[in-house]
Amino acid sequence: MEQEKLYVIEEKTYEAHIDEEVHLYGLLHQLAFLAGKVKDRRDMENLIDTARRYGEIADQMFDRWSIPGRYLVFGDKTDLARLKALELCELDAFYVDCEDDEDQPHA
Repeated sequence: MEQEKLYVIEEKTYEAHIDEEVHLYGLLHQLAFLAGKVKDRRDMENLIDTARRYGEIADQMFDRWSIPGRYLVFGDKTDLARLKALELCELDAFYVDCEDDEDQPHA
């Protein structure tokens, strides 16, 4: 059985993902709230307008994430290789970099 690779992720990358997940949760929660309050045509129009705007926000977020569209269609993890290279460092490589830094004389 092949052992899973372990990665290190920068704090700012991790926090950005969490912030965006919280933002998306807020958008979906608000849509559900508005849908539950629909009682007339005006409420329905407001819900539709809000859903369109939130869809635009989600598209903008998705574009920033650089997730390949192919991954959305096929779900093939190999399509994430470029993204992993940008956001993650394999744990073994991280340890090597840290050891190299320790070998350097400090000024």
